[in-house]
Order: sequence, then C-alpha cells, then structure tokens
Amino acid sequence: MTHKVILDTDPGIDDAMAIAYAIAHPDIELLALTTIFGNVRTHEATRNALALLEHWDSDADVAEGESAPVSMPANEPSYLVHGRNGLGGVDIPASSRSKHALGAVDYIIEATKRHPGEIVLCAIGPLTNLARLLERDPEVVSRLKAVVVMGGAVHRKGNVTPVAEANFWNDPHAADAVLGASWPLVLAPLDCTMPVVFTPDFMQALADENPKLGKPLATMARFYSRFYRSHQGLGGCVPHDVMALTWLTVPGAFRLQKGALGVVTEGPAIGQTLFQPGGTQSRARCFDGRADHLVMVDTDAQMFMADYMMVMTRHAG
Repeated sequence: MTHKVILDTDPGIDDAMAIAYAIAHPDIELLALTTIFGNVRTHEATRNALALLEHWDSDADVAEGESAPVSMPANEPSYLVHGRNGLGGVDIPASSRSKHALGAVDYIIEATKRHPGEIVLCAIGPLTNLARLLERDPEVVSRLKAVVVMGGAVHRKGNVTPVAEANFWNDPHAADAVLGASWPLVLAPLDCTMPVVFTPDFMQALADENPKLGKPLATMARFYSRFYRSHQGLGGCVPHDVMALTWLTVPGAFRLQKGALGVVTEGPAIGQTLFQPGGTQSRARCFDGRADHLVMVDTDAQMFMADYMMVMTRHAG
C-alpha cells in the first residue's frame, strides 16, 4: 500500500532523518515538503528542504510556509539543538531548484483537490501551516486521508519547559486549533519518541551500510547527540520526527490511547498538551465538542529501530 505524503517540516536534524526515511521507503510517495519555522527560520527551512531533496535525488516539491505564529511573536530558533544551519553544521550543497510557486497552504489545498481522500499530511514542526489551512479551507478536513502530528507531551514532561514540547510551544494557538479539528488525526508526542535513542554505533552502521543517506545523518547525529548527552544524559539522540511516518508503515510498533486533546495557550503552562481519555468525563470545558483522536503513548523501540535500519539500507549503493 502506497501512502501519498506531504511532510510539513522545519529541517532540523530529526526532520532530516524523517525526510531520508520518506525518500527511502518503498511504500511512501513523497509529494512535497512544506516548510515552517521552528528549528530554523522558515526561509532556512526552505533552503534545507531543497538541499536535502537534491542531495538525496528526490524530485518532491518544496512549498514555503508561514514565517510567524498565529497569535504571538516567534520564539528564537533551536540553533542550540540543531546547529546554526539546522543540520548540525553539515554542509549540504545548496540546491539549483527553486521553491514551488504556491505557498504551503495553497499547495496543500490544490494537492488535496487533485487527490481527494488519498493524501496523508504529516506535520513534524509547529502547526501554523495547518491552522492557516483550516482557516482558509475548512472543507480540507474531508479531503485528507489522515493527519499525523509529531508534537506535544501527554503523560511525559516537556522538552522546552517542564510541561511543553517544542513544536506546540512554538505556536500553541495553532496546535490547539489543529487538535480541535474534526479530521482523522493521530498524535505522536514525546511519549512515543523518547523511548527511542539512536546510538553512535547505530548511526555508524547506517553510514557504513548506506553512505549516501547515512553519512550526512551520522555526522548530524554527532552534533545532536552532544545536546542530548549534556541536557538529558542520553547516549545518543532521539529521532522524534520519524514517528509521524512510521505510524503509516509500522503501526504495530506503537501503543495507542484515544481521547480529546487541547493545548494551553497562555500563562506559565503555555504549550502544555491537555488530554482527556475517551470514555472519561471531567468538568474541563476545553474539551467540549472535540472529537477523540488517537495518541501514540509508547513505542517498541527495537521494532522501530529495526525498521528504520532496514528501510534506510535496502537500496544501499
């Protein structure tokens, strides 16, 4: 079964890991990367998206997205985590290609009209493009096959504040709107990403088996791992964004819960994910009228890592 995918992304080292997986997987047809701020600024995300696609021989489109959050000033990019160029200082040559004439929101609208019911929108950065998409074309919820979001922290603590995950923290108003929409949505929060650590040995094996894809990722991972070692004591790095794609290809690797979701949009808990499990009740009015969505709350790390290595090295040359 082939999945037509638009990847909404702010590349980003773990974004690059996801982009490489999307290119390599035989069951993913990568239609486009739509870019957003977060790990880097939007124009830098567009530059990185174009460069990575050309370096890895993909002809997917790149459509540039929003440059600021829906209702607040933009936070500083995550250069500390991902490096000043977003790719851990790895020099990927600039692409000779140009971004698409349509912006991200218009691109998604047009693509879903050409392929109604066929496209999966995987969002692995702040959700500003998706919130603007809902504003501009509310009917898009019926034309998408699925929406998979990497973001939030349901039962775990946050990674930029004690309660907030980075993507939701960077535009909490957009995240709240996206989680409240009635489209077929699956959430991949820190609950399912943090159990997986790509060790230096794992990344070196990837580089040895497939130099084209693996070598630049292994070099990026060394930069990324320094952050995880110094801030969380991990012996490697966490490939958060890949989860949004492996939900499509290896759903059995994840444990799921179902429930209504929201995001705190002000105060010291801004960006916190709110979750009311299906079948339960509370007096919190923030969940009124919200559909239940699937949440990936844990991961079989060995299954996930075996799949990633297999996919990334199956056509090594």
